[in-house]
Amino acid sequence: MAITKHLTSLLLISATILFVSGCELINPAEPVPSYIEIDEMSVSSNYPTQGTNSSDITDVWVYADNKYLGTFELPAKFPVLLDGVHEISFGAGIEANGIASTNEAYPLYQFTKRTVNLQAGKITKLDSMNVSYFSGVQYVWYEDFESDTSGGGISLDTTNNSEVNILPDSIEVFEGKRSLKLTVNSTSDYIECVTVGDGYALNKGRDTYLEMNYKCTQSFNMGLVAISSFGQSTNRVITFNPKSEWNKIYIRLGPYINASGDALKFKIIFGMQLASGVTEGTVYLDNLKLITN
Repeated sequence: MAITKHLTSLLLISATILFVSGCELINPAEPVPSYIEIDEMSVSSNYPTQGTNSSDITDVWVYADNKYLGTFELPAKFPVLLDGVHEISFGAGIEANGIASTNEAYPLYQFTKRTVNLQAGKITKLDSMNVSYFSGVQYVWYEDFESDTSGGGISLDTTNNSEVNILPDSIEVFEGKRSLKLTVNSTSDYIECVTVGDGYALNKGRDTYLEMNYKCTQSFNMGLVAISSFGQSTNRVITFNPKSEWNKIYIRLGPYINASGDALKFKIIFGMQLASGVTEGTVYLDNLKLITN
């Protein structure tokens, strides 16, 4: 009888062990993540050669040991299923053409790398997260309107279609001392300006962008003038919506350059028609930067 009870007890214990082991196999303990926290990312640039360091970095693209972890909206705090020391790469995400659905890691900014000691359950906060332009980036054109006060020395000029002149402005300025002001009204209701000179050689298949700061009381357009041996054609690239505060934008030009056929050079053009129902419309531009890789 005692032997039977002893065997019964052993069987119950074995069954319990098997049941617990089975539960652990079915529902294994979840790993405890580490966390990384980043408030913002900024750009480090050499102003004389690379222009302004103004940016609008909306997301961070993260790789650990060369493996993609995810893209996170800034400010960000995100889990990482790693522990110990790892090399983490951080890329600056932008909204191409100012559209959230076209988010991308800006191809002209280098990823910045950090050696991070991750600890399960703990937050590692990374400050001073700076990115810089790749060393091979070409600064095709830069205009910050700082070189001249009369308007004669800037690299934009009105076209024959324009009914009013462009003017440097020293009151509404993003940075520095001057911006460019475009104004239309009920008397002169259209303004158009284009880069001076013969145009810029931009190669197909490259990452080419126009960076700029702007604010405006009404919508206006930006386009590319494609110049070939047969003449020139203008393609509208983007329409800007009104912005009461200064805004930074990265305009993706590559698709328009690729589709330009036999174009040899390009110009940047801006145009504004007075909006219906208003008596005046104004645009301010600053830090125009045409760059490619």
